[in-house]
Order: sequence, then C-alpha cells, then structure tokens
Amino acid sequence: MKRITYLLIGCLLLAGPVSNAQKKQVKSQFFVFNNGISDTSAYKTPAAQVALAASMGFDGVEKNRLNNFPEFYQVLKANHLNLATIYVEVNLDDEKTPFDPRLEETFRTIQGTQAMPWLFITSKKYKPSSVENDAIAVPIVQRIADMAQRYGVRVALYHHIWFWLETVEHGISLAKKIDRPNVGITFNLAHYLATQYYAGQNPVKNFPDQAARARPFLFAVSVNGADFPPPSDDRSKIWTTLIQPLGEGTYDTYTYLKTFWDMGFQGPVGLQCYNIKQEKPVHLKRSVQTWQAYKKRYAATGRSDQN
Repeated sequence: MKRITYLLIGCLLLAGPVSNAQKKQVKSQFFVFNNGISDTSAYKTPAAQVALAASMGFDGVEKNRLNNFPEFYQVLKANHLNLATIYVEVNLDDEKTPFDPRLEETFRTIQGTQAMPWLFITSKKYKPSSVENDAIAVPIVQRIADMAQRYGVRVALYHHIWFWLETVEHGISLAKKIDRPNVGITFNLAHYLATQYYAGQNPVKNFPDQAARARPFLFAVSVNGADFPPPSDDRSKIWTTLIQPLGEGTYDTYTYLKTFWDMGFQGPVGLQCYNIKQEKPVHLKRSVQTWQAYKKRYAATGRSDQN
C-alpha cells in the first residue's frame, strides 16, 4: 500500500502543480483550398501543389473535383498531409447524372479518415436558394449521404453566392430536410459576407445569431482576410476585397473563429484563397503565421471545458 502511495505522490510531483486556469486549445486542422496551391504554371501538378502546402505548414488540403484523385491522394499520403475536403458539384438540372459517378469509389478510398466532400449545388433553371425546389435537391443529397454512410464518410453542404445553394440559412434548412446524421454544413466566410452584402444586411450584427443556428450542423468553416467592397456594378470585383490573406483587411477574423471555438467547434478550418494576386508562398506563409498567432491568442484566454 505504501509503495502505491509513494508512486502516486511521485507522479504528482513530476506532473507539477495543477492550474485552475487551464489553457484553451484549438484542435481544428488548418487546411488550404485548392485554389491557394494550384495554377497553370509553377503549381499545376499534384506533387507541386502538395509540396507547397506542406512547406507552408498546413495540416491538409482541399481537392477540387475528382479528376486525378488517386494520384493526388497518394501524393498527399507520401507528404503526410490530410485530405480535408473534396469540392464536388451537384447539378440539379442533370436528372440522369446530378453528381460525379466516381464519388462512391472516392468514398471507398477515404474511408477511415476525416476527409469529406463538401457539395456545392448548382442550377441554371432554378433561382439561388429557391426553397420551393428543395424537393429536387433533397433526394439527390440523401443518395450521396446514404452512399457515404456505408464507408463512414460525412458530407457537408457548401453555400456559395449566386449558386442554387447560396446562403447559410438555406444550408441549415436543407440539412434539416435531408435528415441524415452524416450530413452537415460549411460556414463560408467570404460567401456569407457576400450574400449579406448584396442583401443589404449587416453581416457583423447578424453573425452571432447565424453562427449559433449553424452550430448544430457545422462540419467545416472557411476563413480569409476581408474588407467590405465599395459599390460596383461589376460583381466580380467583390473578391478583391472580400478575399485577402488571413490577417489582412478590417473584418475581425479572430472573433469570427473564436465564436465557433467558444461553441465547442473543433472541426477543420479551410483557407479561402480565390483571386489573391500575391505570390503563393508569400500570402500562404503570412496566413499560416496569422493562424498560429490566433491559436496562441485563444490559448491565453483562460480555462476551457471543451472535450
């Protein structure tokens, strides 16, 4: 009995004092969108893209569509990087083949990992976020979800301005109707800001409520630096301000992320890089450094009761 007591005392002494103010931890993996590591010159092969992501310090990457997927996935594994998400289209106008038929084989490949498709849903026949057409989308996504479930894979809905699935609110309501435990949503910062902007809403004021309602369904989050764009008839110009390297712009991206972390979200966070003109190693390194600074800042905010 004394031996056990002495061993316990020794272990406690080695462990040091226990603090009542334990640091909060961010366990979310930080991954880069494919548009941040690919182009038609220096980074056009899977090997070059993955090597860039690895050298910048990302935990993982997104794969855009399923072309060259086996090759891309093997390169990822060789570089010890995670596949976080796969950008997959669901086309409501294509009654025969609304999604890529290679999806099931992809599920078979990624089973046992945390990788998941995030589905962007398009249509030229139906208006963006036309809820009256949910009856067309729901059974298609249910088919995908049931297929994914056989391999233990989750599926996230990806809202995108000017696409059929356009808003966070529609993503939440659609996930409820799909009613599959492996189906959730993505909260896309750039597209949230854009849809709020074009609707004449206040995205800063509305965000806490939007985040709280999204949380029960939240599988992934995207982030980037942002400023609100000046008025323009050329809608493509919004991305020059709404998507910047993380840490740039006046939008408070730390508070955006902290809001989700305070709710217990520890899922993957992806860096949106569309239309950023800086050299890739420059803006990617800056974004990773900002991410690390955010994690340290959050760790310093006090006790965490999260799992």
